[in-house]
Amino acid sequence: MKKLNKIYSTSQIHELDKYTIENEPISALDLMERAAMVWCECFVNMFKESAQVAVFVGTGNNGGDGYAIARLLQGRGREVVVYRVMTGAEMSPECEANYQRWIEMEGKVKEMTIADDLRLNKEVVVIDALFGSGLNRPLRGLVKEVIQQLNAGENMIVSVDLPSGLMGEDNSQNDREAIVRADYTFTFQFPKLAFMLPENAPYVGEWQVLSNIGLHPEVLAKTDTPWNYITADVVERILPTPEKFAHKGMNGRGLLIAGSVGMMGAAILAAKAAVRSGVGLLYCHVPTEARDLMQMAVPEALLEIDPSQVRFTDVCHPMEYDAVAVGPAIGQDPETAAALRMLLQHWKGRMILDADALNLMAEHRDLLELLQEGCILTPHLKEFERLAGKSGNDFERLNKLSIFANRYHVNVVLKGAYSVIATPEGHLFFNMSGNPGMAKGGSGDVLTGVLLGLAANGLDMLEVAVAGVYAHGLSGDIVAEEQGCRGVTSGMIAEGMGKAWKKLERGVERKRVKKIINK
Repeated sequence: MKKLNKIYSTSQIHELDKYTIENEPISALDLMERAAMVWCECFVNMFKESAQVAVFVGTGNNGGDGYAIARLLQGRGREVVVYRVMTGAEMSPECEANYQRWIEMEGKVKEMTIADDLRLNKEVVVIDALFGSGLNRPLRGLVKEVIQQLNAGENMIVSVDLPSGLMGEDNSQNDREAIVRADYTFTFQFPKLAFMLPENAPYVGEWQVLSNIGLHPEVLAKTDTPWNYITADVVERILPTPEKFAHKGMNGRGLLIAGSVGMMGAAILAAKAAVRSGVGLLYCHVPTEARDLMQMAVPEALLEIDPSQVRFTDVCHPMEYDAVAVGPAIGQDPETAAALRMLLQHWKGRMILDADALNLMAEHRDLLELLQEGCILTPHLKEFERLAGKSGNDFERLNKLSIFANRYHVNVVLKGAYSVIATPEGHLFFNMSGNPGMAKGGSGDVLTGVLLGLAANGLDMLEVAVAGVYAHGLSGDIVAEEQGCRGVTSGMIAEGMGKAWKKLERGVERKRVKKIINK
């Protein structure tokens, strides 16, 4: 996959800044000024009514950002006071330069030697510029005390680049009481890995990437990172333009093995999502007693009837399909486990495994050795723990995810906020679509159907995962926009897949037309 949205480590970001300064050419101070201007533009657009601002600064470059931001906001008519936390450390050259500029324009500075000096009116918006991405140890002493007072207050807090005290990647050994709990974080150029981890959500708040600070494009292109994030632009580059003379055979035949008597909702949701995600012919393998229900609920589906009245126990003709999805609500009966084993032994094509298929593999570990290379597993958190064991924290879980994907040569979609796709090669892709309203039963079944539809179309399996996860979240976003988060249902997400694909296909067409014009 080309032209990915990369997430760089904090050490890489330092090198990117350094390369830009040396090769653009631009001074470190001017690069800081450029970043501060972009940050302030975002701030004033969001906080149009706030007149009073308190900027808390340290002695490093994040503090330099803070002084520059204070100066620019005061120039826009805001009443600004800078709170300088006196730790005894020397200021960086850029911080010193921006401090002098602030003093020259008679900016207000309050030097804090003890945390009890902190007294703020409720209407004041706090800008946190104490520490940035260079932090590699937990904060202690006065800075920690100041942070604790800020967190205990009622003021809105907006962090510059990274909430002070939060490290850019691994926070497993951090002191959680010494991290700013920001309401908003405006970060520079790209998100930080820490933003993607659930345990850091109370500190990051809502975050926004300020992408036009001007880092050198050459070094961005040639700097590799295992971490990426998925946006509409990435998916639009993946999706092929539909063939004018396409027919149902060209769009692929998908087999969905899902459901058991009393649990057919999962199969229906997955089937509806598959037929709305481009599959040419959808075959649904269902128990005998569920035949009529499935036929009425999804008339587009062709049925393959299991010999069992109530559950999945046998596979008829797996070689006839272009892709197979198995797992939603099939149960964990011994007969079903035997049927899954038979399927894995005989089917060596494109496959998606979800729900009970994963639970059966966790119970019968030898089934993992039968997985076809490149197939897609879609566990939620608990299902992944059954497969790979519990983790002490979210960063450790990411490592386990990468190890698992590499060990079994599969693509794993760990579902949740910022669903992450792990590849056998060690890459991680974080999804930027979706919302809390999708945390409902059946949402994962819909994703299984979406992935089956794309896999039957013949896309590369990583592209299937990337496009499917994003489109699934986009459908949820469209429903939430219309119904509100609480009003989102899994059925609505399945029904809304058409709107999601329409939105993405318009982007594909715009890119195609632009490419033709540029020729």
